[in-house]
Amino acid sequence: MIGFLRQQSANFYLFNKYPITKQFIKFCLVGFTNLTIDIFIYWLLTRALGLYYLVAGVISFVVAVSWSFFMNRRWTFRHNGSDTASQYVKFFVVNVIVMILNLSSLYIFVEWFDFYDLAVKLVAAVIMAFINFGLNKFWTFKKLAIASRLASEEIGSKK
Repeated sequence: MIGFLRQQSANFYLFNKYPITKQFIKFCLVGFTNLTIDIFIYWLLTRALGLYYLVAGVISFVVAVSWSFFMNRRWTFRHNGSDTASQYVKFFVVNVIVMILNLSSLYIFVEWFDFYDLAVKLVAAVIMAFINFGLNKFWTFKKLAIASRLASEEIGSKK
């Protein structure tokens, strides 16, 4: 089954013409698992343990971002080099920026407009996915992004 899906994705027009599309889809799939982990831990900390929602948001973020880094590094951007520590720092910085934007929107919409916190967290996560992908592709995993572009240009010139 996995081999069949790989074959089908390899033949998919958008993946061949725009390799970044495949990476973005993978990034979103990892992001979905990341979001699931983030929201589950957030729910557990706020509902089961009674933690203040902003503290719970930070804790759930740190756990989810660590998961996301290793999955994106290995699967989305296919990077196995030895610069794991520096990439983790960059990835973490990008995600801290996203977290600040996420928590700011969470605070504003919960405290000022009395929106339901889980709904705000979900909507903000979707919006931040685009910012997160761009910064990680072109900064955190920059060397790989350049190599990927060169490889796709080489494949295109062979056709």
